[in-house]
Amino acid sequence: MSKLFDLSGKVALVVGAAGMLGEAQALGLAMAGADIVLADVFPKNTEATIASIQELGQRAIFLQVDITSPESVEALTQAVLAEFGKIDILINSAGITHRYPSEEFDDQVFDRILDINLNGLFYLCQSVGKVMKAQGGGRIINMASIFAFAGNPESIAYAASKGAVAQLTRTLAVEWADLNIAVNGIAPSWFETPMGTLSDNIDSLYKGSTRKPTKEELFNRTIGKVPLKRMGQPREIVGATVFLASDEASMVTGHLLAVDGGYLAQ
Repeated sequence: MSKLFDLSGKVALVVGAAGMLGEAQALGLAMAGADIVLADVFPKNTEATIASIQELGQRAIFLQVDITSPESVEALTQAVLAEFGKIDILINSAGITHRYPSEEFDDQVFDRILDINLNGLFYLCQSVGKVMKAQGGGRIINMASIFAFAGNPESIAYAASKGAVAQLTRTLAVEWADLNIAVNGIAPSWFETPMGTLSDNIDSLYKGSTRKPTKEELFNRTIGKVPLKRMGQPREIVGATVFLASDEASMVTGHLLAVDGGYLAQ
């Protein structure tokens, strides 16, 4: 029997790789045997990630991209093809959020969140999808959220963007099924990342808002509702990512896999 979840010989493009979840996903895919292209708007700490991937015996490079620009996304796609000749796996892990009461949500912030979380993700799916169509297939994994399915106060733009990502994922899965392109999503709850660690990031998240909660209030409103009563660790996103990227998930498309400590089971 062949090794389960083996990604040997695959090329994975991980967008949002400078973030902690994207970094964990890149390392997990490399551990499964894939070569990795790390992409983000800024390199940040990707040098360390590249070194770790190379220690695993896999190739890794960083490419800069502004996913809000279709031209920048297309340039990224062509650069990956020039270096590796194919793209087997696309991970869309870039995203931002901000919190305001809905009645006072800043329209420029709203547009910025949708531009990155939704439009940029679509540009990537579209550009890389053409490559996958030409090469006979591939795997796309979009990062959604539990708030694609459940309401969350003061995060109307983020929730709207992730709900749209869920529907985009399902629609592309149906449309591209006969092209052998599987399109799935992951729906995390709160994870230990700069964006997810709410209690340590209140001032930034609620900048300009008239309703900044205390740490206790925010915990009770968020982590306190998770049955496991804790945040996820970045490494806990890896299993879902590698599974959906592998041939073992060949019958899975259009699915949103919750990695949420039981939040959506309630």
